[in-house]
Amino acid sequence: MHPPRVMAADAIIVAGGSGIRFGLKKQFLVLDGVPILKRTVSCFAAHPDIRSIIVVIPAEDREHAHSILGGISRSLTIVEGGATRQQSVWNGLMHAQGSEFVLIHDAVRPLVTPELITRVLDGINGFDACIPGLAVANTLKEVDRDIVVRTVPRTLLYGVQTPQCFRTERIRQAHEAARSRGVIDATDDSKLVEDLGGEVKVVEGDPFNLKITVKQDMELAEAILKCRSE
Repeated sequence: MHPPRVMAADAIIVAGGSGIRFGLKKQFLVLDGVPILKRTVSCFAAHPDIRSIIVVIPAEDREHAHSILGGISRSLTIVEGGATRQQSVWNGLMHAQGSEFVLIHDAVRPLVTPELITRVLDGINGFDACIPGLAVANTLKEVDRDIVVRTVPRTLLYGVQTPQCFRTERIRQAHEAARSRGVIDATDDSKLVEDLGGEVKVVEGDPFNLKITVKQDMELAEAILKCRSE
């Protein structure tokens, strides 16, 4: 017997990046004719289990984001980001008040599929969080100043993606606890739930759920989109 489905969730799209490492704000780059931010938001707007979408964006880009996201059919709120990703997520959580569950997703993962969104929504039942992950395939080495220190056993290791699904009250508590400890630069929200002793379930991720990190990732994303359209 299948567990009951989560019927509605809010989605927080974290698009607060400054683009310092990339050289440009990646969330506004055009991927196959569509800005990455709009492509990502549209994935969630098209999913029947998403109640509303909260986009967290740098203060100076709010007007630009409004113009890009015009015409999105789902309830949409654009809020100002913080100095770190953790602070940006917190700002988004302050606007996620209406649903028992919330998804948190990186804006620069524009190839997220409805199947992956559904998978983490299905997986949250009975847990505090549900995250997508892929078993590590490559041999891992710990390196210090270009010298291998040790080989790290990979049997139980997973690479984690977004969207991550949380019980809204639980992830809010986790962020509050982190802030009270002086932690302001956490890069993974599920880690904050772990720190509270919460149970985090892992479901199968998607190898094509690419995060745009370096310029070559744009070429890979274009190729994936071309394959999907053929």
